[in-house]
Amino acid sequence: MMETTKDSIEALDGISETLLIPLYSRAVETQSKNPIIKDHKSVEIVSQLNKVFRDSSSPLHQRLAQGKVRNRANTKLIAFLAMRSRRFDQYCLEYLQRCPSGVIVELGCGLSSRFSRVDNGQVRWYDLDLPEVAAIRERFFPKTARCQLIASSVLDVQWMDQIVPTKDPVLFIAEGLLMYLSEAEVRTLITKLHRRFPGGELACEVVNTFVIKALQKKRWRRKFQQDHHLKTSVTMSFGIPDGHVLESWEPGIRFLDEWTLFDEGEKKLGWMNLFRFSKRLRKAQWIVHYRL
Repeated sequence: MMETTKDSIEALDGISETLLIPLYSRAVETQSKNPIIKDHKSVEIVSQLNKVFRDSSSPLHQRLAQGKVRNRANTKLIAFLAMRSRRFDQYCLEYLQRCPSGVIVELGCGLSSRFSRVDNGQVRWYDLDLPEVAAIRERFFPKTARCQLIASSVLDVQWMDQIVPTKDPVLFIAEGLLMYLSEAEVRTLITKLHRRFPGGELACEVVNTFVIKALQKKRWRRKFQQDHHLKTSVTMSFGIPDGHVLESWEPGIRFLDEWTLFDEGEKKLGWMNLFRFSKRLRKAQWIVHYRL
């Protein structure tokens, strides 16, 4: 199994490899004092991956195996990623209060264990990610009757045929996904979701257009890649200036609410909490919730 996992991990391309950073961040935060999120499955997975990464040729894998994600420079990134995951958990829990036997689809799931954290015993859950990511998930997450893994690009809309409809609206969540797609790809995806699952909901993380414009400059793009130990092929491409923008994409899409990192005054963010006083920086990267 370990050898197969090693081959699967090293087969990941640049964007798919980004799943490792939130995974390790959740594991670190889970083991911290007063954790923002408790994700014991991530601790288990990281323990197994470290055995593989110690012999990896990837600089990112080596850094992760050596525990360098824990250094002081990364503390606020870890807090941000943990808060982001916790907020998506809350969107799921709020939805399940309204629709206990509803359907949730996690787009670009990576190695998320969200289903186990929010499962109410009734929800029908779909995890979707690229085939190479799905191959790794299968090593760590056993199949269950109510949680199905779909191995597909989110852009290959045929995956939608596998979602079994119910009387309840479907909730789609997209954490750390849309910003790595082009605007045309995001428009096509959301339009298809709106037409195929009218009345459903979408909670998605978005990046501001001023961040995307900065990343078009080589200096800032390189810094982003170095700070996150990413390959030079990885960058963010899609952004919006305001959460209401998507309402103009298709009649019927409606803005419901939004959440920013600085809404809660989390102590682990330290001085970064001052960003809540800046209209620009407060929404550099945030979560928006829509009715489809």
